[in-house]
Amino acid sequence: MQWIICILFVFNLSLQYLYTQEKEVILQEIEVKDGDTLWSVANYYLKDPRAWPEILKYNKLPSSDPNIILPGMKLKVPVLLVKEHLRPAYLVELINDVKYRKKNTIDWKKAILDMALYNEDGLRTFSNSSAKVKFLTGEIVHLDENSLVILRPEEKREEVELFSGAIKASKAKVITESAVIDPKTEKTDFRTKIKPDKTTLVEVFEGIVDVTAQGKTVTLGKGFGTEVKFMKPPSNPVPLPQLPEFETKTIEKATTVKGSKIEDKIEKTDFVKDTLDLNLKPIESIKKQKEDKKETAKIISANLVNYHLQISKDIEFKNIVVDEIKEIKQELKLALDKEKLKDGQYYYRVSYIDELGFESKFSPVRSFIIDTTPPEIEILKPEENEEIIDEFIYIEGKTEPGVYLTVNDKEILPDETGKFETALMSKKGKNTIVFLAKDKAGNIKKVERNVYKVTKITYKKTPSKLQKKEKDWWSTPAGISVSIVTFLIILGVLVFILKP
Repeated sequence: MQWIICILFVFNLSLQYLYTQEKEVILQEIEVKDGDTLWSVANYYLKDPRAWPEILKYNKLPSSDPNIILPGMKLKVPVLLVKEHLRPAYLVELINDVKYRKKNTIDWKKAILDMALYNEDGLRTFSNSSAKVKFLTGEIVHLDENSLVILRPEEKREEVELFSGAIKASKAKVITESAVIDPKTEKTDFRTKIKPDKTTLVEVFEGIVDVTAQGKTVTLGKGFGTEVKFMKPPSNPVPLPQLPEFETKTIEKATTVKGSKIEDKIEKTDFVKDTLDLNLKPIESIKKQKEDKKETAKIISANLVNYHLQISKDIEFKNIVVDEIKEIKQELKLALDKEKLKDGQYYYRVSYIDELGFESKFSPVRSFIIDTTPPEIEILKPEENEEIIDEFIYIEGKTEPGVYLTVNDKEILPDETGKFETALMSKKGKNTIVFLAKDKAGNIKKVERNVYKVTKITYKKTPSKLQKKEKDWWSTPAGISVSIVTFLIILGVLVFILKP
């Protein structure tokens, strides 16, 4: 009997080995504690403790003796061998207020970046907050603001229960009070959202997803969504809102450095001053036709009602400074001073939301620069009120690169560092030179300098440093004292000589 059990065990290990060879082996790190042995680690962590020899394949141990492992060591173990409730997920990104709750506890605590989260642990985000959870398989689930989830590792892929808010996922099965959302393709991108009335919205951006509720399953492809009301079956697939198209009314397009990884992600960069002014292009419902042998049916999307605008200080939208959802109008105007946006570069994107609550993907990222500071002008030559006898006034200076510069209405082209040189004809007497610099944001700086043309330059005699130093010393208390004593001595000598 024992011989048969051994054969079955070896066969089971062989099947596991073949399975891990077909797919990339995902390893989990386990830290050895005081008193641990390979036996105790296998007994605690592995679904089948007899699989402890598998640990030897992925770790260099001082001995094959299962009783010899060192405290503090980190063992790598195939994740499929580990008990589900001991498989961690990691909080790889958190923005603002994010909290977690351990299994079988009621207290929510402040989450920490890179912390481990286990089976049945809860995670929630609050207003203007978000988080990303990465599972050992590489799956990343993104939590929007005001979201609450319970995490459950599964044997083949992760499972997430969503109670409120919205999440984006690719391979994880998502469960809500109303539906089960099951991605069916390798490359899938979908979002699940819970409305206040417990309705579940599912939007598919890539791949294929099955949505099941009340015994009915609806299959969604790319660009479609479904609405699952509480205790109701899912609706037939409906097209998602179209990707926003708009034009920005700006001062001028900014010059960007092409070829950089950051700039490659930006569709366009503009200068704006007081208002972010977007001209939304005409909005039409998307119409798609589905052909059938018997009939041709038209699927018409719901009417678009709102836009969703986000403005961030960084291209990854981790530091969002404006996040508003408002009714769609032909023109979108955002007063930048009311938002208290200071000078600098910002990134923005827009999405559309229809009357059912479905939201399109965000538009490609664009950028704008707020610049309300006039450019600096530094005049090196000539000096203010300088006297010259030459026929020309020679001018040297420096300003910001890329500005439009004139000197007495004569256009001057600064070099790439902002330096400029020119010369003007001089006239007898006072010559007023007007420097005018205008940057791409429309800010203007004006500087005036006066130069006098004379027939002969009169140089004022200035005392040397030694003479100035001596002059300054006689004005000190010591110098005054010496002066008084010297005066009294001279006076005494004169009295003595003139005395009869």
